[in-house]
Amino acid sequence: MKKPFQFRTSTVIKALVILAILVVAPFAVPFTLEFIFVADLVGLEALIALCLMYCKPLLSSLRVKVQVFAEHLVATGRLVCELYMFKPGVYLGHATLSSAVILVASSVVLASAVWLPVMVASTDFITKLGYSS
Repeated sequence: MKKPFQFRTSTVIKALVILAILVVAPFAVPFTLEFIFVADLVGLEALIALCLMYCKPLLSSLRVKVQVFAEHLVATGRLVCELYMFKPGVYLGHATLSSAVILVASSVVLASAVWLPVMVASTDFITKLGYSS
């Protein structure tokens, strides 16, 4: 018995490519008419090549933005490493004290208050560096 809806592989591929074009077309508004002409006159293969050439500058600018973001992330990490709050002696003492406060008083607010002087000192450090807004 023959299946009622059986598509050939080439038909499925063409449908998927047309669907992909419909997804890309709204983001390429100035070139939508050219996409239709190229698909009609030259074929879908040329249209795919055109879409890939169109996306190349976008991908390179995206790569640059990711690289700048990574550089900012490294700079932020270096700044955080210099804060008083994360020095081993300061951190160990305050972590011990805040843990003891939580055990004795069962208050997270009081345990957070232990960190307040260190946060103020770290803020003073940041404003001396000129990173304040």
